[in-house]
Amino acid sequence: MAGFWNQSNTQIHDQNGKPLIGAKAYFYLGGTSTPITVYKAFSLGEVNEHPNPVQTNGAGFFPPVYLDEADEFFRVRITTASGVILFDVDGLPIIGPAGGGGGGGGDNPVDPDAVSKTGDMKPRYGTGLHSGWVRGNGRTIGSATSGASERANSDTQPLFEWLWNEDNALVIVGGRGASALADWSANKQLTLPDFRGATFVGLDTMGNIAANAIPAATSLGWKGGAATHTMTIAEMPFHDHDVLDPGHAHMQHDRSSPNAAGGGTDLPVAAPNDNPTLTEPNFTGIGIFGRGGGLPHNNVQPSVAVTIYIRL
Repeated sequence: MAGFWNQSNTQIHDQNGKPLIGAKAYFYLGGTSTPITVYKAFSLGEVNEHPNPVQTNGAGFFPPVYLDEADEFFRVRITTASGVILFDVDGLPIIGPAGGGGGGGGDNPVDPDAVSKTGDMKPRYGTGLHSGWVRGNGRTIGSATSGASERANSDTQPLFEWLWNEDNALVIVGGRGASALADWSANKQLTLPDFRGATFVGLDTMGNIAANAIPAATSLGWKGGAATHTMTIAEMPFHDHDVLDPGHAHMQHDRSSPNAAGGGTDLPVAAPNDNPTLTEPNFTGIGIFGRGGGLPHNNVQPSVAVTIYIRL
């Protein structure tokens, strides 16, 4: 692919602000004095070769200049028309669209994978269909004749095969066959991951040892959590209950035996020669009161609902 020289289509001036007509830009391989070929178009190729040096026009503008990414780094020296050096800079990277390598390029400078790739996800503040993406809603994708419910079209094949290989727990309508390509060719439907009412959490392992933050979350597509939760007794905080005791009476022995010193005292157990008289019980009541309604509590963090899209 090609990289675009940052001074393409720019005008240069002398110290008095006058355009420099016929100024020259010499291009070299980075770190050397070896000239490199520069081009008039992104597609590169011999037919698009510039002369080296490249010169400004009658208004002091340089033309568009493209460099082959295969050269990686370049050096540029700019002089006046008479050869006075204005500057000489080395070690400049040749930067083109993502996913490049050098060579013949092509006429389209837009790399469809420069921003997102098949299987990438994004939240979007909308609810409808989105070109180049499908919703992660648990519906299905497949070929144009598959009858898939979210999208049935040939452009879903990259995502179909990607998901088929990444997550073998995703349901293939009609059963999982020998390969992703075989199931695609058989016009089967693949069930998309379902993010309805769910938020994202990182795998507890994710290529490392377990963090044990969410120990169950060790497989792609794991689902857990709940919108509400009713606590068990074991989950309740340790606590006390209020006790109401307005006063009460116990039965007692009334001793009147002559063998008893100072009769009438209370003893825990009746003894021989006692003449017990039991008072009438007079319990006024002790109350221990419960608290709480036992209903599930809200378990949802502050949230905003959006649509989750997956790149085809």
